[in-house]
Amino acid sequence: MINLNQLRAFYSVAKEGTFSKAAGDLFVTEPAVFFQVHSFERSLGLKLLDKVGKNLTVTETGRLLYEYADKIFRLVDEAENAINAVKDLRSGVLRVGTTNALAQYLMPIIISAFRDRHPTIQVHLDQASSGELVRGVLARDYEVAIVAGVAYPDAIESIPLSREEILLVASPHSKLALKAASSLKELTGIPMISRDMRSATRQAIWKEFEKRNIKPSAVIEAGNTEFIKDLVANDKGVSFLARICVRKEVERGELAVIALKEGPFFFDIDVIHLKGRTLSPTTSRFLHFLQLIGNAENLGQFVEEMREKRTGL
Repeated sequence: MINLNQLRAFYSVAKEGTFSKAAGDLFVTEPAVFFQVHSFERSLGLKLLDKVGKNLTVTETGRLLYEYADKIFRLVDEAENAINAVKDLRSGVLRVGTTNALAQYLMPIIISAFRDRHPTIQVHLDQASSGELVRGVLARDYEVAIVAGVAYPDAIESIPLSREEILLVASPHSKLALKAASSLKELTGIPMISRDMRSATRQAIWKEFEKRNIKPSAVIEAGNTEFIKDLVANDKGVSFLARICVRKEVERGELAVIALKEGPFFFDIDVIHLKGRTLSPTTSRFLHFLQLIGNAENLGQFVEEMREKRTGL
């Protein structure tokens, strides 16, 4: 077994040519270096240095070992530089999991704003349902995930980020759009276009239906939010969607927001990570960034300001 301290002492002596210069490089005394090198030779059972007069020369075996030592300590220096770059956030990889809807409508703004502050950090964004993301965090597939609030296992640490309003949207030509307000019961005869049951939005609204013993009479499941909005705009049904998903269509008059007597309804957006896990400097900085922008009062405002900044409006 090669002792790295002894290898470092030999490497410095072979590189500098004297014990005294090696001692200066290593910030130790000359006798300490002499002891390390001779202990190293004894442990290997091989001569590494010859002394001819006042000069030190490297033996053939010593030259072979020096070449390996040079590679080893160059890699050590590279590793130290890489670690320091991560600590200083000059490099690093951030892997975040999030839901499909948040990945499409929220995360582009957040990730862009974060990279404006830290342009050398690489970001990988994974998309899945909230339940799958929880399992991914438990399996250490990623350090952090942004999810629609669900029931979490004890091993998960959750940090509230924001609350998002769920809107009932319909075509501006729908009969519902002519009314001042509707009730959930009035929706029973209208096709309901929705994501599947893994969707946090659907789970939240279905609970409201169940509380009132109401069951939608017709449900059309679609996996893509843009497809759902297109169907609703063409008056093929109504849908419950997060405000962030329909902001543009509502502003352009392509979709109408239907006021509900039982509303408003919300779902929570949380940041989750594994309890007790030491987070990387990159992930820790991302969490700090989220906590600066994310709460019920200013996350929406932040997103709007960033959109305006990027579109020049």
